[in-house]
Amino acid sequence: MVSQESMQLRALLINTPFPFEEQPVPPLGLTYLAATLQESGAEVQILDLLVTRYSPDTIRRKLLDFQPQVVGATCSTLNYSIAVRILRLCKRIDSNVITLIGGPHVSFTATEVIADNPWIDIVVRGESDRTLVELAGALQDGNDLGQVAGITYRNDGAAVTTDSRPLIGELDRLPLPARHLLPLSRYRALEQPCTVITSRGCPFGCIFCSAPKMFGRGVRFRSPELVVNEIAHLREELGFKNVNIVDDTFTVRESHVQTICEKMIELKLDINWSVYSRVDTINPRMLRLMKEAGCSWICFGVESGSQTILDRIKKRITVAQSKEAVKMAKEAGINVLVSFILGLPGEDSLTASQTVGLAKELFSNYGANYGFHILAPMPGTEVCERASDYGIKILTRNWSKYNANRPVAETSSFSADQMTQIVADYEQDINKAWENILERTKAGDTLYQDRVDRSVSQNFVWGMLRSGAIDQPTISRCQDLERLATVVSNKLEAPFEVVQKELSRLVKQGDLVFAASPGKKQPEWHWR
Repeated sequence: MVSQESMQLRALLINTPFPFEEQPVPPLGLTYLAATLQESGAEVQILDLLVTRYSPDTIRRKLLDFQPQVVGATCSTLNYSIAVRILRLCKRIDSNVITLIGGPHVSFTATEVIADNPWIDIVVRGESDRTLVELAGALQDGNDLGQVAGITYRNDGAAVTTDSRPLIGELDRLPLPARHLLPLSRYRALEQPCTVITSRGCPFGCIFCSAPKMFGRGVRFRSPELVVNEIAHLREELGFKNVNIVDDTFTVRESHVQTICEKMIELKLDINWSVYSRVDTINPRMLRLMKEAGCSWICFGVESGSQTILDRIKKRITVAQSKEAVKMAKEAGINVLVSFILGLPGEDSLTASQTVGLAKELFSNYGANYGFHILAPMPGTEVCERASDYGIKILTRNWSKYNANRPVAETSSFSADQMTQIVADYEQDINKAWENILERTKAGDTLYQDRVDRSVSQNFVWGMLRSGAIDQPTISRCQDLERLATVVSNKLEAPFEVVQKELSRLVKQGDLVFAASPGKKQPEWHWR
């Protein structure tokens, strides 16, 4: 461990944007990394490009203002190419800055990353909380990087890989995520949930998932008391009304779930929360307790309606278990989202029809929402490493296409076109259902009014964030709210009534304020 006296460097951590328009949530892993660096004495800032309009000028201004010695970007497979471009820009702006990249994708392609991107200096592999602190100390003191476990670095143009770092045994020793470094008001404006973990690791071995290799096949649990205190802080101090517990499987240990729920009930936390689960890890008693504690949504990864496919992908569940789990959750009063994957090994027309049939049955019988993804064999997964053994034909290595919404692989019995058609039919059904909701709402049916209002609100705020409207001087200097609404309405081509209503909401919440920003004399509109 590096002493605090030796840690004085400035580190900029970048939350890489995604090339699609899904609603964002605050980055959890990045704030854990920032917290460990701060705890060790480093000066840290986060540039969150997920909810800030990305442009080269944004990067340039941040580097000139903060002058970091180290810039690190985190990424998945989908936004790997974007992270690489951002780091190349950073190196062009300041050739002396040390560039780091981390995340699940690069953890399994580290040598390739160094070889293909001469502007990237170091890949931080795997669980990197402790690795990053030790690396920062080595960089600050000029020590040999070869002694830092868990990295792959450039040395005379060649990639050097150090030993893997052991996983952190006691998660409670990690500092709480440095969420104060994030533009939290922007996430609150979207009414998005804040993310929390109660454990790391997954004991299962599904062939399409890299989580066991990234965070271990065992599960390491945080103290339920620390978890609940953190959730209380998110609600009472940071103003979040919803929390998403992003453990790989929250329900893997019943005693852990029970203690967390009981403590939440004891504190009477007024907060809704959602979890990821498996159909073979729940029971009615657990679900009732989760509901009482505020759990509003549970997501099951069912993957397929074909038992043959489930067995082949090592899911270790049955179709019958999936039906029973959805039934139990709905009877407990918890909303259910069921996730399916098309194009898994052995997929053909019959198995695909079984999956679609199961999805529709769960919706018809229990009102469970469902969604289809398309298999994307990500680096670090067994299906990627043994694609030919599983009869999978990889169609492209263009990582930007690995969004699980379009085919990047196919089986010998189920083509990319067939997968695309199923997803297109599903999206058409979703669009028709939404159009029906809009028509009923316009006709005076109040059943879906809140849902429509929420959609309108989120679409407007998301558009405002992506456009960077509030950050532009010609807009931010508007003297009153009505003038601001007029200018933003024209800028985004949005109805004035919607803009005025939403801006008033944001001002009332305190997320949008008219005051002098740090370092400025004149008041202006800005995110708190």
